[in-house]
Amino acid sequence: MAEGAVTMANGGRSVFLTQQQKKERLADRMGILVDIWESDNNTALTYPHVESALSSHGIHLSRTRWSYLINGTGSLVTDQELLKGIAEFVFKVPATYLCDLNSETPPEVEARMDFLVQLRKLKVKNFAARNLGAMSPETLRTITEIIDASMNEEKK
Repeated sequence: MAEGAVTMANGGRSVFLTQQQKKERLADRMGILVDIWESDNNTALTYPHVESALSSHGIHLSRTRWSYLINGTGSLVTDQELLKGIAEFVFKVPATYLCDLNSETPPEVEARMDFLVQLRKLKVKNFAARNLGAMSPETLRTITEIIDASMNEEKK
């Protein structure tokens, strides 16, 4: 086994995750949770908010480590207490989502992600409708059909 790689079960297959892949997967999961949090709260998630939520439970998070988590840079964050705290106290999701990088996406996270994607598509559709108002009705109908077809194709 290569140094820095770990064998994990995945549907009966062995999967090797390098340290870099783990950092990227953790950063991807953090990014999803941040997007959902920001959509739910209609504001940007800042380090002070995260630090405050964690410190009230006796968990310390440095600004640097927060950056590592969000960007997938620096050293891999493996502190299970920290990851559990972020999952539960900041994002209100099961700790396994951040602690076990081979775990499935929890249904509540998946549902919120799907909802967020649909909201963003509707914003694009509304933006297009507002900014293309001077076009002919036929052109607007064609654009609407293209957007709808694109949205329906992604549902499959």
